[in-house]
Amino acid sequence: MTAATDTERASIRCPHCGQRILLDEAIAHQLAEPMRAGWEAELRQAIGSEVRSAYARDLQEQRERTDELTSQLKERDEKIKELRDGEAQLLRDRRKLEDDKDDLEREKERMRDDIRKQEREAADKRAAERAADDLLRARGEFQEKLAHQQDESETRARQLEEQLRRVNAHLEEVQRKSGIGSRQQEGVARQDVFAQELRERFPDDLISVTGVGKRGPDVTQLVRLGRLECGVILWECKRAAVWGPEWPRKLAGEVRDAGARFGVIVSDVLSSGTDGSGQVGDVWACDYAHAWHLAAGLRQAIIAVHRHETANAARTGIAEKVYDYIATGGFESRYKAMEQAIDRIAAELDTDQRASQQRWKRLEKLVTELRNQGLDGIVLDILGLGGEIPPAARADLPGETTLSLTTS
Repeated sequence: MTAATDTERASIRCPHCGQRILLDEAIAHQLAEPMRAGWEAELRQAIGSEVRSAYARDLQEQRERTDELTSQLKERDEKIKELRDGEAQLLRDRRKLEDDKDDLEREKERMRDDIRKQEREAADKRAAERAADDLLRARGEFQEKLAHQQDESETRARQLEEQLRRVNAHLEEVQRKSGIGSRQQEGVARQDVFAQELRERFPDDLISVTGVGKRGPDVTQLVRLGRLECGVILWECKRAAVWGPEWPRKLAGEVRDAGARFGVIVSDVLSSGTDGSGQVGDVWACDYAHAWHLAAGLRQAIIAVHRHETANAARTGIAEKVYDYIATGGFESRYKAMEQAIDRIAAELDTDQRASQQRWKRLEKLVTELRNQGLDGIVLDILGLGGEIPPAARADLPGETTLSLTTS
């Protein structure tokens, strides 16, 4: 019904778009146009006022917000500046503390170097003193030994002079009695003098001289220890211009026949390669200057062998051998040497102990002086300048210094 009514209503076509427009709508539109223009003007004015008012409010709020943000930014900048200043101060303080710690470390190292230097100087001084003492002791021993050797040389010279005097006197006596100075008679006189010298040097031994024209050695020495007969030494006294190569064989045979321990040829000239004394074949040979030293050595060897044989006469087991070792003298000499070495070591240890105690006291006194005048003074100087020792560095300080800091 509405569609039919709309069709029946009068309408016109729009010359622009060709669309049909109802006449009542066109009239209404024409009538409403002036009113619409007034409404739109009022509406635009109202909207403009509202927009301007809203814009003014928003602008004011934005300004207030901007001022607030500006104030906050300013406060934050001030806080940032304060934090940066504080950080810079902390860095400066940290660098100062590190510098102070480095100074303390350097001072400690310097003190350690000084202590080590003093220890080295003390050790060098002690070594020099010990070397000087050793030198003085060695010099004294050398002087004593030299004086002893001089005394022995003088005694030996006097003995040789006396021996030469007796030989010359005896030769003169023999020459007076016989009227000739044959070499054979001089040899007989020399063997008598040699036998007499053996009697004087070894009064416990039995010395015998073989008569002229009899077979056997010139002098026979029976070595005795108290009443014990230990062994025999056969002596041949020669006075010839050249060495006789048959002498050692002849004397060795006499040694075997007599059951003697040693045979010795005493001659002015010796075999080639023998200087003073030495062994030639199965016997010994020496000149008259070395005869007495060789006699003493051979005599001690015979006594030691006799002791050994006596000790082993009725012993064959380990216990017997140990007893033999103790009884024959080897144990005694080793024990005495060991006891003397222990005494020297004990004396050396006692000397070192006293020196160490004195050195310890000196170093302890020196450390105390360094601590009182060095570290404590440095710390007090730092505190007097307004500084502060950090806990990490304070922990490395000695106990008395830390206590003084805590008390302060």
